[in-house]
Amino acid sequence: MRDRNSLVKTIVLIVLVAALGVLSKILPGGEGSWISNHLAGAFYVVELALILQLIFPDHLSFVLVLAAFLGTSLVEFLQNWHPAFLEPVRDSFLGHTILGSTFSWLDFPWYVAGAFIGWLLLQWIRPR
Repeated sequence: MRDRNSLVKTIVLIVLVAALGVLSKILPGGEGSWISNHLAGAFYVVELALILQLIFPDHLSFVLVLAAFLGTSLVEFLQNWHPAFLEPVRDSFLGHTILGSTFSWLDFPWYVAGAFIGWLLLQWIRPR
């Protein structure tokens, strides 16, 4: 049975992290470009870990965070693939935000940071 307090914390954090992720993507260029191009990757991993917590509350935190990291890494590698049907999706704000458009090795340290932050949040969310 789910703990109501954990469920509320998870939902609130999903909304907050999603808002931070969207804000990081709409920052203007220049000084905000490293935030929208790299730091935002940490938000993706945290967001996915929280969503996985919502769906699989009984799985180990480490497993959820690892799945979030691997899923985000897979999406990053898929940015090297540019089939014609995917380009119109990537041209939209939502498609570009979720799928990205260009591969960068510099995103992976941010994914690791997001996994660590996600793990810390899952430790806080879960009942003792």
